Amino acid sequence: MELYIYDGARKLSGIVEAFDYLRWSRRYHSCGSFEIKAVATPGNLALIKTGNILWKNDDEEAGYIELVELTMEEGGEHITATGRFVSSIMGRRIIWSTENLSGELSAMVGQLLTNHLISPADTARKIERVQYVGGPAGFPVNNQISHKNLLAAISGLCEAADVGLKTSFNPATGIFKIALYQGSDVQGVFSREFENVLAQTFTESVAGYANVALVGGEGEGAERTFVTVGTSTGEGRFEIFVDAKDLRGDDFPGNYSDALSFRGSAKLAEQAMVKAFDATLNQYGNLRYKHDFDIGSRVRVAAKGWGLSMTARITEIEESFQQDGMSLDVTLGRPLLTLAQKQEGTG
Repeated sequence: MELYIYDGARKLSGIVEAFDYLRWSRRYHSCGSFEIKAVATPGNLALIKTGNILWKNDDEEAGYIELVELTMEEGGEHITATGRFVSSIMGRRIIWSTENLSGELSAMVGQLLTNHLISPADTARKIERVQYVGGPAGFPVNNQISHKNLLAAISGLCEAADVGLKTSFNPATGIFKIALYQGSDVQGVFSREFENVLAQTFTESVAGYANVALVGGEGEGAERTFVTVGTSTGEGRFEIFVDAKDLRGDDFPGNYSDALSFRGSAKLAEQAMVKAFDATLNQYGNLRYKHDFDIGSRVRVAAKGWGLSMTARITEIEESFQQDGMSLDVTLGRPLLTLAQKQEGTG
């Protein structure tokens, strides 16, 4: 594996010299991130700069360098850089006006990208060499969005639909291709008993959990329109109120209730129960990365000693490269959001 650096014009600048480590974190519904630490040689200092693009030659994705730190310590001088994958380019735009979304997910994401990034009415907002290639069909969207960050809006739609979001980078042309995709189902099992898991952590949390939403639409008092989303009873019923007064019936003729229900479902998806396995995998086990499983795959994970078994989607994969080799950590299910993810609204 080699690490190439491209400048802001997406032209090759050079190859990173020997590095101490690289953490490459891929995410299913949202934008991935990375961190690299290398010796502060003149060559690395010239390449590892904010705004440049880092690309692994064994991957489709690449990342913008967003933060650079230089340190001098007993072991020498080092440069550390962090950033997000090039999907973050969507985060440079907001939904400038109000968008009424009524159709299939792939087409609605295309509408947002076209109007606010690829071919906006204001040509100053256009970003060149970005293409949208669509994705799986079948998930209906009825929503209205105003002035929200574009990446956060699209990531939220993908999470509600359990659909993946990815932006590939073509080094030869400098083109970014944004795509939606559906992860595959894997027949194998991650388990210590099958010797393909080296370490594991299980997390379950109902903090902030909700499973029933009362959604309030337009109108006042007894004339206000309400819909209920979700069904549960007794002590296991966790209710929230979702204010959707910004949704107007005139914008959704004939399917206003669907629009309110979609808003409620999206909010419940944000406040779903956290239930996740984090596992460090044995790369020499019976399941091979990018062959038997990948980001977005649905896999069964079992911990016999804990009496736990669940089938869940791989929502995060962290590749860690150090001098002693590569390690692979995966998250299955819905993890706890980090503070940064909560602040970005893109978890």
